[in-house]
Amino acid sequence: MLATLIIGLREGLEAALIVGIIAAFLRRQQRADALRWMWAGVVVAVAICVAVAIGLEVLSRDLPQREQEALETVIGVIAVAMVTYMIVWMRRHSRDLKGDLEAAATDAMASGSAIAFVLMAFLAVLREGLETAVFLVAAFNASGNALPSTLGAILGIAIAVALGYGIYRGGVHINLARFFTITGLLLVLVAAGLVMTALHTAHEAGWLDIGQQQVVDLTWLVRPGSVQSSLLTGVLGLQPKPVLIELIGWIVYVAVVGTVVLWPAGRPFPRRLAALTSGAFAAAAAVAALVVFLTAPAPPQPPSSTLRAATTSAPATSGILAHSTVRPPADVAVTVEGTAGDTASGVLHTDGVTTPLTRLAGGRSATYGGVAAATFDQVVTPDVPITALVPDAPTRVSVAQIVDANGGRLPVGLDTRRFGESAPVVYVVSAAVTVSVDPHFGRPLATEVRYAITATATPEHGSAVVLGKVATFGAAHRPDAAALAAVGAADEQQHGHDSRGVTIPIALTVIAAVLAAIAGVLVLSSRRRTTPPAPVSHDGDRKAPGPEPVGADPDEVPAAALAPLEEKERTR
Repeated sequence: MLATLIIGLREGLEAALIVGIIAAFLRRQQRADALRWMWAGVVVAVAICVAVAIGLEVLSRDLPQREQEALETVIGVIAVAMVTYMIVWMRRHSRDLKGDLEAAATDAMASGSAIAFVLMAFLAVLREGLETAVFLVAAFNASGNALPSTLGAILGIAIAVALGYGIYRGGVHINLARFFTITGLLLVLVAAGLVMTALHTAHEAGWLDIGQQQVVDLTWLVRPGSVQSSLLTGVLGLQPKPVLIELIGWIVYVAVVGTVVLWPAGRPFPRRLAALTSGAFAAAAAVAALVVFLTAPAPPQPPSSTLRAATTSAPATSGILAHSTVRPPADVAVTVEGTAGDTASGVLHTDGVTTPLTRLAGGRSATYGGVAAATFDQVVTPDVPITALVPDAPTRVSVAQIVDANGGRLPVGLDTRRFGESAPVVYVVSAAVTVSVDPHFGRPLATEVRYAITATATPEHGSAVVLGKVATFGAAHRPDAAALAAVGAADEQQHGHDSRGVTIPIALTVIAAVLAAIAGVLVLSSRRRTTPPAPVSHDGDRKAPGPEPVGADPDEVPAAALAPLEEKERTR
């Protein structure tokens, strides 16, 4: 609650100050028409920001767990970037905010158009509102308790609006520079907590595996479910068992951004020292990226995309095949070619007969040894000859055989007068395929194929007679402990390869590039500050800088210039 209250207060007061300054200026200028349009722009901006916040929250809730953690990581990074920019920008412009806005409003007044005022208020509220929306969604995800966080945000925005209105009416006077310095420090702690949360969710999403060694056990302080835990986790981002990378991220962010906030406004920043430090860290990050890349493990050999199944039980027969012998297929296998959300595709192999599985439908999950695998189903009709499965299957059947197979009863739809002496039998083989795919490589982890043979009598005259399901048999494969261990080991190796061979080197390279760019900017700015301008002669030409005479006083008139005046006084 405290974190969202600080966010709502800080961001809300920034927007309220800008809107209040513009509104007070328009009121002094007696531009009621422009004031109405300005409030319209504020309302539209607020509506857009609320819609963005609701959209982000709904999107993060509808995603699967791993994708949800990934989205929370992205939102957290964007929120940290926004709040860092806002802290630095307000640190530089808080003293001159009113003058700059009134100067812009004066220019807009000279043009005689109210559109400029609408855009100024709209863009100010939109910018602060979008920052607030992203930051609050990230804070909600970090706190894990929506009600106190929502109340804190509403309370903070309400206080900000009240202060803004008081400043607008002239009844409230606050030191904005001091206010933004204090709230800036609080926001540094909140943003540092978001850095820890983003690093934590990045690991949960499978993006970050480095630095996951536990540093300290804080379960005695951050007790899950307590008010104290909500406060420490929501404001500072503390986890019960923080790991190394999270602690490093928190310390680095607080040290860097906290220094910027606390640095005295009138004291020059040591640009050369900062440039050397940034360059050294850039070189270290580049070397670390190379070392991590060269020592990354090789990618694992993924499991086979084809999974063979074995016969699970003796075939069951009934009806006209009650006394026949069924030979289940000796070679049953399922191949998974690809998955896309709740659908998959593959091939069913039945003794050399391939049957495409183009509409494998999912929507449920099965667990094998702690591994949650997406499960897909489809019923197909393999083109397997009946003689390959039931060599002695009758090809023709009489009414007496049908009645005997049906327990002495005539099947529904059998017309004995038009059936004839016997009729051909058509057999259809169907297969209900169920396959579970491992979540790491998209390869089949378990499968079950349930075969069924149905028979239909087709007399020359009259309607066909469905004789029903006359044989069933199946094949299946269940992963054992060794197979599950192999999948887990391959997944760990793949994660190690992805993180140390791709993610971490890229991240370190980007960090090195950013630090190198910062070092370059600091070097150039320090050179511009230390290089004196060349003096200008009376004819307008610049002269090369040279040493001044020792003891020369720029306010003292030279003696050579006074000599003619003294001579003139003596002759007068």
